[in-house]
Amino acid sequence: MALRRSFHIILNPTAGRRNPALLDRVVARLRACGADVTVDLTRAAGHATELARAAARHGEADVIVAAGGDGTINEVARGLIGQGVPLGIIPLGTANVLAVEIGLRPHAEEIVSMLLGGPAELIGTGLVDGEIFLMMAGIGFDGEIVHNIDPRLKRLWGKGAFIWSGLRTWAGGPGRDIRLVVDGREKRAAWAIVTNARHYAGPFVLAPQAEIVSPGLTLFLLHDGSRFGFVRFLVALAFGCVEKLRSVEAFPARHIDVTGPAGLAVEVDGDARGYLPQTIEQGTQFLRLVMPA
Repeated sequence: MALRRSFHIILNPTAGRRNPALLDRVVARLRACGADVTVDLTRAAGHATELARAAARHGEADVIVAAGGDGTINEVARGLIGQGVPLGIIPLGTANVLAVEIGLRPHAEEIVSMLLGGPAELIGTGLVDGEIFLMMAGIGFDGEIVHNIDPRLKRLWGKGAFIWSGLRTWAGGPGRDIRLVVDGREKRAAWAIVTNARHYAGPFVLAPQAEIVSPGLTLFLLHDGSRFGFVRFLVALAFGCVEKLRSVEAFPARHIDVTGPAGLAVEVDGDARGYLPQTIEQGTQFLRLVMPA
């Protein structure tokens, strides 16, 4: 295919401060290759969606690029659903799970090569109360971790802020009595994760059989709500063998009503996304994502 020539980059300046040199190198290399590059800065939560939708409707960009973490990528993707222009990414966040999922390292040369000539693949999506997600949704433990993070600590410590919030949540007793209706079947769990991809929280493989280019959600239910049960889950996650735990159920799911407990925190693609009750389901629309060759 011919090299792409026009790029509209939507930058989360908070994430960009974590690795400004990477963004600068990518923009400089694209321009050195003769590309036209526009950079828009987000001002608040949800602004990236507005910018992406407007850029897509303008119709001049070959690729609309999300520069930030997984939350910023999620916002840009929401603005591109139903549009023809593909999504590209420059990973500037804390975990960069989508970049890990597609095998993209935070190296300017690799990112530029991908944006200029990488294939635009159709990827599956999920929905939380009608809003798309690309990677995963977490109910309970990780939802509370994300909701309780101090934004100042996140800017200063990056992953350290997640670890600190996680330790505090775990010490307070991580298990919750989560009630779900999964494709018509009633379920209960101490922690629930719905994933659209293999990876979770960075390089850790949660769902070995999942493929982001294939539609379908996998639901993980942890039934052991003790502190030790959560430690065992996290150790298994580190070794990529969560599905082997007897305290875990893992199965495909299309429609999940998470009914309670009311007010329990939910996170989506690493960002806070409200509280229960919520409905999670397989998306009906696909998104084009520029991938490494």
